[in-house]
Amino acid sequence: MGEIAFDLIFPREYLRGALIVSLLSIWVLVVLFYYLNRYTKRNYFTIWTAAWLFYALWLTLGITTQQGNAPILRPDSWVQIIRQWCVGISAIFLLWGSLHFLEIKARQSLFGLFMGFLLTWSYVAPSVVSDPLLIQLPIFSLIGLSSMFAGVSFYRLRKRRQYVGVGMLFLGFFLWGAYLATYPFSQRFETLTSVGFLVSAVLQLFIAVSMIVLVLEEARYTNEQMLQQIQSVKVEKEALHM
Repeated sequence: MGEIAFDLIFPREYLRGALIVSLLSIWVLVVLFYYLNRYTKRNYFTIWTAAWLFYALWLTLGITTQQGNAPILRPDSWVQIIRQWCVGISAIFLLWGSLHFLEIKARQSLFGLFMGFLLTWSYVAPSVVSDPLLIQLPIFSLIGLSSMFAGVSFYRLRKRRQYVGVGMLFLGFFLWGAYLATYPFSQRFETLTSVGFLVSAVLQLFIAVSMIVLVLEEARYTNEQMLQQIQSVKVEKEALHM
């Protein structure tokens, strides 16, 4: 009875619409992080932009498989394998960007090997495991943990500077990571999948707004520091003339 009521609120036909809404919100993040990379010249924005792009490709492929009465693709189909690759690569770039943000040096070869392992797993897993849950769980757990790690990275920044945007980003990345980590379980219920994509769209827009707030706070802090330096120089000059 509860499932019927849930279907009335979020019909299964809304899944493709929910995917499109989520994709549009991801493109907001892509454009925002690309602009921030050009504005701030910080490498981690470039890496995070790559993560968003591969996640957007995963959503785009999901939309193409939801057209009309298209049959559900098998886990060993090339479209599903490529989607798994997109999620895995997105997770790697998300983790790599967080390490750059924390100024933790890591060899690129390690990320290359890790990425190779994930690509191999996504290709081989359908031949070894028949349950889609077991195929998706490692990849989505990784991207979920990578998102949570990004949130923790911003939380560490909050210990140095009490920015509102930092707390917002911590919350946004952490909740988005929790959604991604549990995504494979929601696949067993189509209505829950639709709700999940709508919730993720809200979280993605929340992350975008939070990043804008943080950049504005940093700009204000930099401006205040410059004004203080100018004021201190004026005071020193006045003291010399007296």
